[in-house]
Amino acid sequence: MDRTTRRQGRRWLVGVLKFLAATAAASNLSFAASANDGSGTRPNVLLICVDDLRPQLKCFGCEEMITPHLDKFATTARRFTHHYVQVPLCGPSRHALLASARPTAPMHYSNATQRMWRAKGPDVHVPMPRFFMQNGYRTVCIGKVSHHPGNRVQDGTVDLPDSWHLAYAPVGPWKTPWGAFFGYDGGRIRAYGLGKNDRKMPAFEAADVPDTGYADGLNAEEAIRQLNALKDERFFLAVGFYKPHLPHNAPKTYWDLYDRRRVKLAEYRRPPKNVDPRISLHNSGELTTHYAWPSGPGKVTEAEARRTRHAYFACVSYIDAQIGKVLDEVERLGLAKSTIVVLWGDHGWHLGDHGIWGKMTTYDYGVRSPLVIRTPGMKRPGLAADGVVESVDVYPTLADLCGLDAPGNLDGVSLRPILEDPRHPGKDGAISYWKGGRTRSLRTSRYRVIEHRNKRHEVIQVELYDEQEDPLETENVAKEHPQVTQKLLKQLHANRPVLAGP
Repeated sequence: MDRTTRRQGRRWLVGVLKFLAATAAASNLSFAASANDGSGTRPNVLLICVDDLRPQLKCFGCEEMITPHLDKFATTARRFTHHYVQVPLCGPSRHALLASARPTAPMHYSNATQRMWRAKGPDVHVPMPRFFMQNGYRTVCIGKVSHHPGNRVQDGTVDLPDSWHLAYAPVGPWKTPWGAFFGYDGGRIRAYGLGKNDRKMPAFEAADVPDTGYADGLNAEEAIRQLNALKDERFFLAVGFYKPHLPHNAPKTYWDLYDRRRVKLAEYRRPPKNVDPRISLHNSGELTTHYAWPSGPGKVTEAEARRTRHAYFACVSYIDAQIGKVLDEVERLGLAKSTIVVLWGDHGWHLGDHGIWGKMTTYDYGVRSPLVIRTPGMKRPGLAADGVVESVDVYPTLADLCGLDAPGNLDGVSLRPILEDPRHPGKDGAISYWKGGRTRSLRTSRYRVIEHRNKRHEVIQVELYDEQEDPLETENVAKEHPQVTQKLLKQLHANRPVLAGP
């Protein structure tokens, strides 16, 4: 081979290597770039938060549910079947999502978390909407995204200061955001908190009204209005729907979708074996003490159980229809090609599972909730991702997909590898916290371990569940498997779940 031929060969090889390097780089960027509209601008974000929504959707395997709009959405998106929240309570769960922060202070476990946003110092996490505002996005909040509807506390202060260009909640005949949140037909309300008169209000209602007869119909209308107002801007729009949070009020149309006689009861309705339920469970107080409840605190008859499940199902179908209207408007406006859409439930909810009703446990029913993410141009949409992920991962994921450098102190990780390949194994665990952090739970792909401590921080109970053999978490097998238990407790105490490598 002569010198000229060798030079040409080397130039060809260098060209090939440069092409391959450029192709690899382009591949790494393609997921974010594919979410753009072709103009080189960053994608918009539509974040949809739903209160008290466990994975009670047909697309998550609940065949009795009538949720056609979210089922359709799931066929275009990535459904995370093992998503876990950090705290099984509204306010702190939303704080963990919006800050990508694990709870570290007492108020991080309560609905007083909004105070943290007014703290100063280098370690304070920048709220997600403020981060997007700082990066040129128009940020708008409708309904309940942080703990308080409309982003406003009862004393007039705001949940997330300096984060929203516009934040509000339509109030309709209920006059205030909290009135709308706890609204009944005709403008009647149950006040926030627990007063003597509040116990007289029913836990459910099925008024023969249009969708706007309850507040979530108004939230959907406002979301549609804002999409039209924002369609020519780069936006971060967050919409927080209220139901299926108590009271379980929904238009009669959605109750009529289900035959109560055919509504199935929970599959396992007793406390797990080998546990002290006084430590692990509660007496269903939110349902049976905050509302009119003839059977008394902590008591739920079979008829009441079936009625409550019916009410919850009706509320889920009502919310499904409202979200469907919003997603249809995204399509109508041509925004689907430039908008990332996230559906997120703030925690789970027991529907008689383990014999209790409500949130506030660290079992799967308490901390598992839906997470569905759609990006334009997504590879293999509709396929489920079964790897373990956490709510703290949503913030860094959105920053990554939008081509932004996320703050360095976020506790979550970007889920882009799983969005690109649903077969990705996910994280090595998800940690959830309760009772001021004295109860902590680690969920891996195979096991759940729960450690309970008293106020002196002494261990008073340890639970282990083999999710492969016992997905309903019916029997604590910690004593039968001490080595597994100790290994998982060590991982739990490290408090640092990581994303598996490629």
